This record gives sequence, C-alpha cells and structure tokens, in this order.
Amino acid sequence: MFVVCGDGSKVHRYYWCDGWPDCPDNHADELNCQNCTGVDEFLCPNGRCIRRANVCDSQCDCVPNPLESALHQPCADETDCDTYYTNIYGIHLCNPSLTLNCIEPNQNRDKDRCIHPEFICDQTNDCQNGNYLSDEFGCPNGMDVIGESIVCADNRSLPRALRCDFKWDCLDGSDEQNCEPRVCTEGEYRCRNGQCVNLTQRCDLQFDCWDKSDELDCDNEPCLEGKRKCFNGGQCVAESLWCDFIVDCPDGSDESNCDLTLPVCGPNQFQCNNSQCIDASLRCYNSGNPRYGCADGSHLIGCKNWTCPPDTFKCRNGPCLNQSLVCDENIDCPGTWVDEDGCLFACSNVEPRCECHDIHINCTNLSLDCVPPDIEEEITWFHLADNLINSTFSEDSFVHLDRLLYLDLRNNSISGIPPLAFRNLWRLLTLNLQHNCIKILSNSSFYGLTNLSNLHLQGNGIRMLEAMAFYGLSSLILLDLSWQRINNISQGAFVGLRSLVGLDLSHNEISYLVDGTFIGMPHLLSLDLSSNAIKVISSNVFRSVASLNKLVTDEFRFCCLARHVEVCLPLPDEFSSCEDLMSNLVLRICVWVLGVLATLGNILVIGWRMRFKHTNQVHSFLITNLAIGDMFMGSYLLIIAGVDARYRGVYFIHDLAWRSSELCNLAGFISTFSSELSVFTLTVITLDRFLVIIFPFRVRRLEMPKTRLLMALGWLAAAILSGLPLLHIDYFQNFYGRSGVCLALHITPEKPSGWEYSVFVFLFLNLISFSIIALGYLWMYVVARTTQQAVQKEQRASDNAMARRMTLIVATDAACWMPIILLGVLSLGGITVPSQVFAWVAVFVLPLNAAVNPVLYTISTAPFLGPARRGLRTFKRSCKLSLTTDQRRTYSSTLGSTFANNCSHCDVDCNLYPQLEQTNGKLQEDREGCHCIDGDEVDMERDVKHEANLLALTKRRMTTHRWRSSSYCNTTNVTQRSTPGPTVLWQSGSCRRTNASIDTAVSAHGEIIPLRRLHSDSRSNGNK
Repeated sequence: MFVVCGDGSKVHRYYWCDGWPDCPDNHADELNCQNCTGVDEFLCPNGRCIRRANVCDSQCDCVPNPLESALHQPCADETDCDTYYTNIYGIHLCNPSLTLNCIEPNQNRDKDRCIHPEFICDQTNDCQNGNYLSDEFGCPNGMDVIGESIVCADNRSLPRALRCDFKWDCLDGSDEQNCEPRVCTEGEYRCRNGQCVNLTQRCDLQFDCWDKSDELDCDNEPCLEGKRKCFNGGQCVAESLWCDFIVDCPDGSDESNCDLTLPVCGPNQFQCNNSQCIDASLRCYNSGNPRYGCADGSHLIGCKNWTCPPDTFKCRNGPCLNQSLVCDENIDCPGTWVDEDGCLFACSNVEPRCECHDIHINCTNLSLDCVPPDIEEEITWFHLADNLINSTFSEDSFVHLDRLLYLDLRNNSISGIPPLAFRNLWRLLTLNLQHNCIKILSNSSFYGLTNLSNLHLQGNGIRMLEAMAFYGLSSLILLDLSWQRINNISQGAFVGLRSLVGLDLSHNEISYLVDGTFIGMPHLLSLDLSSNAIKVISSNVFRSVASLNKLVTDEFRFCCLARHVEVCLPLPDEFSSCEDLMSNLVLRICVWVLGVLATLGNILVIGWRMRFKHTNQVHSFLITNLAIGDMFMGSYLLIIAGVDARYRGVYFIHDLAWRSSELCNLAGFISTFSSELSVFTLTVITLDRFLVIIFPFRVRRLEMPKTRLLMALGWLAAAILSGLPLLHIDYFQNFYGRSGVCLALHITPEKPSGWEYSVFVFLFLNLISFSIIALGYLWMYVVARTTQQAVQKEQRASDNAMARRMTLIVATDAACWMPIILLGVLSLGGITVPSQVFAWVAVFVLPLNAAVNPVLYTISTAPFLGPARRGLRTFKRSCKLSLTTDQRRTYSSTLGSTFANNCSHCDVDCNLYPQLEQTNGKLQEDREGCHCIDGDEVDMERDVKHEANLLALTKRRMTTHRWRSSSYCNTTNVTQRSTPGPTVLWQSGSCRRTNASIDTAVSAHGEIIPLRRLHSDSRSNGNK
C-alpha cells in the first residue's frame, strides 16, 4: 500500500511511478518503474529513470540532497551543463535562445527548468509544470493557427496576451521584441527585463522579477537589522536562520561556513544524525515546525515504544504529535494515517460547508458563487455541481489543484470557459460541464487537459465552435456534442484531438460544412452528423479523416463524399445511388419504356374512343376515364425518367433539393392520383359488367347521367386523397419527398409521420377494390358456365376462352396491387424486405396496370382488332388492285367494308339494317326493342361461345323486318330470332315476290354462313 521514503514518511501506491517524485529525499516512489533503455531516457545511479530532456535542465532529478546541492556537490543529471543554463551562486538562469525557460506557476521559482530545443513539441511535457506554458504549449498540428495568437520561431503558437509580458515565452524571445518600455516609479526597482517591482522586494530571497534579476547583484544592497548577507549572492537572511542546518541562501552559505567541530550535546539535549543538538523534550515529538527538532528528522526515528505526554497524540508505531497536527489534513504519523483517521476533513476554511472524505471534496448545491481558494491541493475528486460560479470563473480558479482527477461543474450557469482555465489540470481524467449556459467554445478552452478521457457537455446549447476549441485534449477518446444548437464550426475547431475515435454531432443546427472542419483528428473512426439541417457541404470535407470507418448522416448523398468509409448511413435508398436517381441500368431503361408505353397507349385509347361512336356509351365512357387515369401514370414515369437523365452523375448533390421541390410533390401527386383513379374506374367497370350479366332482368345497368356523376365523384376523391399530403400539415412532413422517386408507398419497416395515411390509401382501399374485382369476375364466370346453352362440341373451347379472359383481367390487377399490399403487410409486421425489391416494385409493379389496361380493355378487343385487320386487308387488296388495274368489287368485299365502319359485336339486326337502308335508300326497319351491347363487353362475352356465337343473357326479343324495295325484293319477309343460341340474320336465298326458303345467314362478324353449318344437329339447334 505504501512506499517508505528516506525520512520515514510513506507515499500511497496510487502515486507510485506517476512521474512525480513524492519522496523528496530519495525518490523511492519513482524507482525501478521501467526499463531505462530508450534513446530519450537517462538512468540515474539510484535506479530512477528520467527523460533525457531533463538532463541539464537546472533541476537535480537523480535524488537531490538539499545540503549537498547547496554545497555544489555533483548531481548525476546536472554535470557539465554550462551550455544550457548559468548558475550564479545557486540561482539558475536559462540561457536565452538556447533553452526554453519553463515556469511552474504559484511555486518557488527555484523549480524552473531549462528545456533543450530538440525536446520542444515532442508530445511530452518535460517542463513538468502541468502544461502551463510548457514545451508542448502551442505546438503545430499540420495547419496555421487561427485566432488571436502569435507564432514563435520554434513553430509554437501562443496566445497574444503573452506578448510584452516581460518574460520570454518563445525560445528566441521574439514575443518580447519591439515592446513599449515601462517607466518605473519612485520606490520601484527596474528588473533587467524592464519589469518594475517594489523596492522592498529586492534581495529578499523571493524571485519577483520574471528573470530573477531582483535577487542578483545584491552585494551592495544593505540588509535590514537582524539580517545577514549570503556570502556569494549577497541576499539577506535572518540571523536566526544562520547555521540552523536548513539551507536558506541560494549558494548555501548560511550553512556552509558554520563551525565544523562536532558539537557536544548537553545532558538535556538529543544529538541528531546530522550532529545537530536539540532539546531532549523534542525527542520523539513532532511540533510541526521543522526548525523545532532535527533538520533531518532523525529525532522521530525509533519511537515505537515511546510514552507520549497526555496533551499529545501517539502515532501507532511512531512519535508523539502536537495536537495541532491531528486532523490537520496532513499525514504526520510515519507509516500510518492514524492522525487523520476519523477526522472531520475540513477541505476549506473559507467554505466549511464543503464535505470531504479522504481525497474527495463535495461542495454540491451550496449556492457558491466562487471556487473556495483554500481547498487542499491534495484533493483529487472535486464535486462542485449546482452552484453559481459563473461570475467568478476565471483562468486561475483551479490553478492550484493540479492533482485533480475528477471535476464536476454541472449546472453552474457557466456561460463561457476562460482560455487556459484548466492549464494545470494535466492529471484530470473526467470533466463534467453538463447543463450550463456555454454558447461558444473558444480557443484553448480545454488547454492543459492532456490526460482527460471523459468530457461531458450535454445540455449547454452550444452554438459555435471556434478554431482550436478542443486543443489540448490529446487523450480524449469520445466527444459527445449531440443535442446542442451548434450552427457554426470554424476550421480547425477539432485540432488537438489526436486520440479521438468517436465524435457525435447529431441533433444540432449545422447547415454547412467547409473544408478543414474535421482536421486534427487523425484516428477518428466514427462520426455522427444525423438530425441536422446540412444544406451546403464542401466536396473535400471528409478527406481529413482518412481513418473514418463509420459515418451517420441524414442523407445518403453525404456518403458519396466519403467513399472511403466502410459503413455509411443511411444506406442508398431503393431508387438512388451516389450518381443517379435510378441506380440500376435495367430500371433506367424500363422506366422510359413503361412511361412511353403507358402514355402513348392510353392516348391511343382516348383518341380511338373519341373518334368512333360506340353503342354502349356508358362502357366506352368508363374505358376513356380509365385511359386518362393511366395516362397520368405514364406522365409520372416520364417525369422521373427525365429527372434521372437531368441529374445523371451529380444526383447526390441535388438529392435534397429534388425531394423538397414542387416538381417532386407534383410527381407524387400524379402517381397517387393516377393509381387511385384507375382503381376506382376498374371497380366501376367490374360492377357494371357484374350487374348486366348476373342481374339482367332485376337491375338496370348504369346510364350516362349517373355514370358521369359517379366518375366525377371518383375524380374528386382521387384528387383529395392525393392532394391532402400537399397541404402544410405537420402530420405529413414532406410526404412525397421521402424517396427519390417521390412515392409514398408504405413498404418499409420504418414508420415515419404519415405512414398510417399511406397504409389506408395504398393497402386498405386498394385491397377492397381488388377483392371486389376478383370476386365479381369469379361470380360472372360461374354464372356464365351455368347458363350457357352452347353446342356440346364447342363447350370446352368456350369455357377455356372465357376463363382465359377473366383470369387475365384479375391477374393483371393482382400483379399490380398484391405485391404492394403484401409488402405493406409484411412491413407492418416488422419484417425487413431487401431494399432491391422496392425499386423493382416501384418501377414495374405500380405502373403495370397503366401499361396493360389499354391492351387489355381496348387494343386486344375485337372492336379494335377487327377493323384494324380488315383495314389492313383492304389496304393490301387496294394495293393489288392498283397494280392489276382490276376495279371489280365483290359482294363479300363490299359487305366487309360496310361492317368495318360499324360497331362490331353488336347484334347484327342493330347494325346491318341501317347500313342496308343507307345503301338502298328505300329499305325501312322497325328497330323497336333492339338492344346492343358494346364491343368491349361483347368481346368478353363472345368467348363464352365459339367465334360464331354470342352468349345472350339479355331478354329475348323478336323483331320482324320488312323489306320493301322494287329494285331488290318486293315481298320478302326476313325475320331475326334472338334466342340463347347464336344471333343471325336470316335472308332469302332467292329474290322473289313470295316468301322464300332461308338457306344462309350472316353472323355477328359479318360472315355468310350456310344454314347447314348452323343446323348440323337438329336436336340441339331448335332455337337457332
């Protein structure tokens, strides 16, 4: 537990081998601590290892003996040192420009050291003065110092306040050149450096001039009565101190010219080991005054069995102590602490309310307005939280507490840290500054804290970090600056953090980062910049932290500036990379292809529907609305494709601006509007077909006025659903700008604000619509099969055709909506889906209906393909006729051309007769009760039978047409019968004025069909 010094005192093992000798006589606490084999190490004869920088530094580090030192006995590390310092009768003066004079503040100036230039800025404090203007003060770190400072020729940067302060802080003294001289007043002594001190301080053995000149050349200075001059230096010493075995003169002359004859002690005296004679009553008694007793302390040795007087304190194994030494906060009993055990540890007489225990002091919540100035220097833990020291917090508040290991300054209303306020706390390991009012961390705020490993600054609201703000924190590992209000970080603010591996700047107000912001942290591994509002960032800002392997930001674009970082968050989203909005070549190509197909395909549908009039206007109107909605989706894809092309290679720079732009909001609005309008329209189309086929006699199908009203409501609902997030409501928070493609689909496990709305729109509503469509077509398929009266040999083909048509409709809807719905459900369950899946869903799945619907509902149907094919055949035939000059036209070609201009798949009696009437001019028709079904609808229904059949689920009708034409037939009666069988037109095989037998028919496709083909089975064609 203890090491025994030469004088019998003990040093706790905590202070062993800490580089600071606590045994003044033999340095026993610093012996045999390490192997002394380094090139910068020097081995003392007693086994102590010192740095070579402390050889010839004017201080004897190899076990100094006060008397031998005074008698100029050689010291192992201080021989042949005239080059580095001058010894003037025991006063050591560092040689200017050759050594750096280190001063230990608030200490006797006889401890000054002279450091060689080669050891300046070698990352070791050889001055041993707590870093106060040490040889490591202001050393360069690879950049010019910014701020109020001066640059020395030795490359150190010092505070400008040190200029012209009468002491050489630069090696060459350049900080004291060209200074305005000071005029000393009467009663003042002018030092050699120009400083003025009180004349009474001349030659008093106290160094008042920075250059010690007030204690030089004292030979001609008179001494006051009762004092004698030192032989060589001329300083004045009280006569009572002459030859008292304690050296007072710098040259040791007060003890060197004494009577060397060994004194003969009297019977009432005790002879010390140094031959000193003291009163016998002082044997084994420690009065507390070193001049009362043996100067070498030998009168306190061998006192284990000594009987102490009643008014004294007996140490366990030692001498008797004066009661004034008991509980005096100093250990006086050799080998034990019994004189301090159980004592009320009064840390401060100025503030006795402070509670002390061992080497801890607790002054928490005492409303102190200043740091107690008389706190014991041995204190290592200082609790000073919840006070009000802001007004008196200065650079000297803790200058005398150089043994502190822990300092708690929480909640003290501290508004700023004075420069160099902690300059002497080089042992400090933990500094707590939480919940103060610090707004600016200025230059050298933490200078001197070279061993600090824990710094707590939370709850201050710091706004600005000046250059060199953290200079001096060379041992700090982690720095937490989160939840401040930092909006300005100067270049070089983090210079000096040589050991820092983690820096947290999250949840601040940082808006820009310039090059050089992060220099000075060569070992930084982790940097957190999340939850800031960074808008401008220089391209080389992360190059100064080459060792960085983890970067956390708000946007992936910052990772593009730190490509050497292994882990950079957030990861690139599903749609973007560092260069492009569409990071995958397939996505980049397909977004153009799908966008063009969806746009042109739906424009074609809209144009064709407007160009040709359809008998079933309701159905055609719904298909037109569907095409308009799908056309918007194509426009959305083209916007995204255009933005990707516009920012190709530099997208990451514009990512935030794009996602926050009005165009992104417009794109998100268009995609949502298109999706919901299409969903609504497809649902209405399904319900319309469902009612016509399932309830032909009980429910009237939709009429145009109601259909227009219904679609107007659909447009309004889609506009509201897609436009509501554009309102300035906090709940949505850039609803469409959460991804680079401006989609608000909730298909990720994250739950940002507004995710419930996304689930409602894209999962709940779309799932309901898909369920209605799927169940509706399934019901229609079942009913169609049940009511079908087709020929047995054609039944299987009809079933397959109808199944294929309905399956295709339901499958395309499922392919569009079900992946999004399933991914949304999985995300709600907390399942993480690979990010690559989302990109393909957004580009291929969401726009699928927009690209397929034109083909499925129009382009692939007979009303579109029939005229297209016949027109193509007509074009080919016309080309052949023009080449052969054959202008003949058959009845078949005329009839085919006539039907090409009509609404295909309507009942022939509704379309054929008007054309005949138009051609003949004399034919008349009674069309009452005629009911036509639109081609798109019939196209699906046609698949229930073979190509020559129609599934007639509507009401039966009987129409009699009378042709009266003198040029064609006079009395021919033509009758159409509408039955569950095929719809045909019966016509006479010959033109006579009497009723003729009917042996041919015209199908709904305009084909001339022999009756034998229709009546091949008389048993099964009774209704044909």
